[in-house]
Amino acid sequence: MSILIATLCINEMEWLPKLYEQHRCWPGLTNWVFVEAADSHYALANPEMVTSEGLSVDGTSEYLARLAARDSSVIYIPHGFSTHRDPAQGKCVARQRYLNVANATKPEYILTLDADEFYLRADQQAILDLMNYKGKGARGFTFRYRNIWRPSSIADRPLFQLEVVGKFWEILVCKFWRWKPSMSYSGNHNSPAINGILSNRSLRRFDRVPGTPEFIHMGFTSQPETRVAKNRYYVERGEGRTDHRGGYVKSRAAFENWKPGETLPNNDKIIIYRGPIPEVFYD
Repeated sequence: MSILIATLCINEMEWLPKLYEQHRCWPGLTNWVFVEAADSHYALANPEMVTSEGLSVDGTSEYLARLAARDSSVIYIPHGFSTHRDPAQGKCVARQRYLNVANATKPEYILTLDADEFYLRADQQAILDLMNYKGKGARGFTFRYRNIWRPSSIADRPLFQLEVVGKFWEILVCKFWRWKPSMSYSGNHNSPAINGILSNRSLRRFDRVPGTPEFIHMGFTSQPETRVAKNRYYVERGEGRTDHRGGYVKSRAAFENWKPGETLPNNDKIIIYRGPIPEVFYD
């Protein structure tokens, strides 16, 4: 079995070293493609966080260049600004860059891995086995995920003490795709299409199967300025203003000012975290 990991990033130095160390030995890994790109609306919302070329200002560019120089499996693509006629789909062009690599190398699977997402090393082969043996015919595969919660008001607490749960935090997220010829991102950056048909119309829902692997999302433990910049970007591109997702914006923005004892929007809850801890956080 072969897999290509694809990471779209901008200003991710907070996570990149641990991200690479956690996943660099994924079984069957052929290439790890890092596409560095600033959605034009991210740049509009955060002009101080983007260079004139549409790249990062926190050392991400330099780190990825060094990484690609020493690891032959890593492909670094400094794409720059990414735009689309639909403000919500500005990432399509940037995502197509890693899909172009996949279309040339023909891996069996593609993992779209954000810089703040972590899969246990102990689960990586099991994930491949599940997709290969219990995912026959499916084009996409979903797994459960956990959102670790540690805003600045509790930054002195252990990293893996709390998680946030609720309707927003359980939105279906598809990260694994079975590669097929001519896959492309056109009108939906969340799912590649084949001959105009979105791959997420054919899913194997492992998130519904008890005991299957999950991934850990660290985005809501991030440095406040990084998290605030991301939420400004969602607002700038029209989320909650031009669509039904106003609750999404409120849930994300709660990170900025929440303090212990306060309630969260949309009936979200903070609970004690009792899930797995990625190995790299023990190193």
